[in-house]
Amino acid sequence: MSNIKFKEYNQSQLQLLPQDLESKIAQDHLARLINKAVDDMDLSFIKQTYSNDGQHAYNPRMLLKILIYGYALGIRGSRRLADRLKEDIVFMWLSGRNTPDFRTISDFRKDKLSDFKNIFKQVLKTCFSLNMARVGKVSLDGTKMLASASKNKAVFRTNLKKQRELIHQKVEEIMKEVELADEEEEELYGNATPHRTGIDFTDPKVLEKITKTVKKIEQQRKRLNKKKTILITRGLEIKRKERTMRKDRNSFSSIDKDATVMMMKEGYVAPGYNVQLATEHQVILDYEVSPNRTDQKLLKPMTKSIKETTGRIPETMITDAGYGSKSNYRYLKNQRIQSYIPYTMYEQERILRNKGLYEYPKNPDKELEKYKFIQRLRLQSEEGKLMMKRRRQDVEPVIGNIKRNMEFRRFNLRGKDKCRLEIGLVAVAHNLKKIKSWVKKLAEWDDGEQKGVELGLILGYRTA
Repeated sequence: MSNIKFKEYNQSQLQLLPQDLESKIAQDHLARLINKAVDDMDLSFIKQTYSNDGQHAYNPRMLLKILIYGYALGIRGSRRLADRLKEDIVFMWLSGRNTPDFRTISDFRKDKLSDFKNIFKQVLKTCFSLNMARVGKVSLDGTKMLASASKNKAVFRTNLKKQRELIHQKVEEIMKEVELADEEEEELYGNATPHRTGIDFTDPKVLEKITKTVKKIEQQRKRLNKKKTILITRGLEIKRKERTMRKDRNSFSSIDKDATVMMMKEGYVAPGYNVQLATEHQVILDYEVSPNRTDQKLLKPMTKSIKETTGRIPETMITDAGYGSKSNYRYLKNQRIQSYIPYTMYEQERILRNKGLYEYPKNPDKELEKYKFIQRLRLQSEEGKLMMKRRRQDVEPVIGNIKRNMEFRRFNLRGKDKCRLEIGLVAVAHNLKKIKSWVKKLAEWDDGEQKGVELGLILGYRTA
């Protein structure tokens, strides 16, 4: 057994020339696609935020590649990314062996990527050029994401109302105490003063008693006024919190004031955001972050945003019952967008209708009933069944991929705008993954699409 030989193992072995990191990375690695995509991007809107004064900054392309690849792997913390730049050869290759500090990565993400939709649009343009999507049959859905805030720091409208009523009650009690102090002083003096008869101010005992009583009353007044001032300040703080909450919300987090306390899919309540995703063939066409807990009010702004982001109007919108409302049906009809949207209680109503147990409402909303009738016809048709099946195979797997594979269930940053940036990074990483899979299929089909051939050569799916 002592004659067994193994391959040479020497941790102290030196190399004359540095390693070529690229040669260690698989030909079809996602990092190669990210590298190519970012190199082809127009980042002039980022570059113009820099100045030639002072020390030269790190290249924004390098930092953007690190962030996108990190989000694709579920690595989002700036400290973890900084560590990977010294430990992971893929990160080392993307960064050109640069090792920016974690603060540099964090500041770049917060300060330089405010117009991230510009980057998202450029990746989406590649999806369109590869015929991966065309903004035809668009699936829309929302999912709750945890905010970077503790649920113990949540502020509720009902609690603010109770606090405001309690403050009002305490202020009234203070005012009554002040009145009692005034009455006590009046009882002490009556109509008497040092210049009038009634009290002998020359008597030391009387004067001492009066002085002590007056001092006690003055101290009581000061204490009450101080207490009143504190309560009024608290009342103003409550009003400020109510203004922060706005009329369309019932709660917010004192740590992340844009976040709303909402029920998460896992069954617990915590501060978070409602993330909206519009997809077609699992390509993310648009995204948005909202503090609104319900989806119903978000269809109209999302449809407008899709048009602005893609430059195209959807032909069909497919959603779940969370978006079903009279105003949404009316809006899509006016926009000439066909809709496959179940209304609230659609499934329960369908079961009752099949059993002959459904009872028509006594005072129906004629417009709403008309829209419900149209949706029933559409959803119960063969085309409607295919559309709902398509939604389940389109937007829901995208959400599952983001939460499970990319491990994105909680925001790292705070504030609606910065959370929108994070979802943008996730959306770009997701779409680049879809592009990689699609380019491989194009190579297998021997498709002659110019962009597909170009990316296929880079990823090794085609030969020159």
